This record gives sequence, structure tokens and C-alpha cells, in this order.
Amino acid sequence: MNPNDLRVIKTRRNIEESLIHLLGRKSFEQITVQDILEEALINRSTFYKHYSDKYDLAQRLCTTSFDEFKSAVDERFHYDGTVTALQAVEHLYLLFDTKRELLLRLFSIQSENIHLYDDMFSYLKDRFFGQYESKWTERSQLDYLSTLYASLVMTSIKWYLENKGGKQVQSFFAIFQKCFSELQEAFPLDAT
Repeated sequence: MNPNDLRVIKTRRNIEESLIHLLGRKSFEQITVQDILEEALINRSTFYKHYSDKYDLAQRLCTTSFDEFKSAVDERFHYDGTVTALQAVEHLYLLFDTKRELLLRLFSIQSENIHLYDDMFSYLKDRFFGQYESKWTERSQLDYLSTLYASLVMTSIKWYLENKGGKQVQSFFAIFQKCFSELQEAFPLDAT
């Protein structure tokens, strides 16, 4: 099967959209492959040509979303001063805005191998820790601050998605910066 074939692309998109739509009505545990088949108006053999089961389908959706998230976060941590922190964060929130329904529904899936929200949290925490590790001598404080940072960011993202934050990014970012500045004052980055 050629993954670049337009029919393959359309079929996969249809199956993916069907799962996302179903997640708006049922929990992932309640959704069956039969439900997906009925929603997508396809037969069983078509589904199994593309995915081994519903977990494979959900995992692929989560992997794609997580890869996009990692790329946006890495861009945020690597900004070189040619853009403001606000511009970098706005880019991240624009990504979330275009994928609001998808992300919220994928966040609802919590299985042994599928946990997008937790994966994003861990990536943010690790990324923050790595960014400041060489500037910090007290690892437990940095771990704590990294956890707070990831919690603040992920809570902000989830709230933004659930409340259709839209054009309010600037005011939210100002609040976020104030909260984080207070954390930095309590735990100065040049701690020795």
C-alpha cells in the first residue's frame, strides 16, 4: 500500500476523524472497532489494512500530535532573540488552536501505552530541566521548578483548549509570565 496514494490518505483521515468524533460521545474504553467502522462507513478489512486495532490508531494519532508538540516546544526553547517570547508562545498556541478538538479528545485517552497529556507534561519538564541543568547546583530544586513549569504550561494549555482561548493569548501569557517570574524569584536560576 502506497502511503502517498490519495485514496490511502483519505481513508486514514476518515478513520482518524471517526475515532475523534466517537471520543466526543464515548470513552476510549467503550469504543469498539465496529463503532469506528460504522462511523467511517468502511468495512473491517479496510480498517485492518491501515491499523492493527483501535490502540494502534490512537497511538499513531498521539504520536503525530506529540511530534508536532515537541517540535513547537523545541522551537520555543531555541528562540534566538529574533522573536519575542510572546511570539514563540503564540506560535505554540496557534498550533493548539488548530487542533483543539483532536488534542482534547486524545487527552481523554489514558491507557497503559497511550497518555498524550502525561507525555507532553514529561517532555516539558525534561526540556526545562535540561535547559537549566548546567546553571543549577541543587538538582532537587531544579526538579521541583521543572515540575511546576510543566504543570503551569500544561494546565494553561488545557484551559486554553477547553475554553477556546483564541485571541486572549497575550493576556494569558502576561499572567503566565508573572506566575513564572515569581517562581524564578523564589528559585533564582543562578542558584549556587
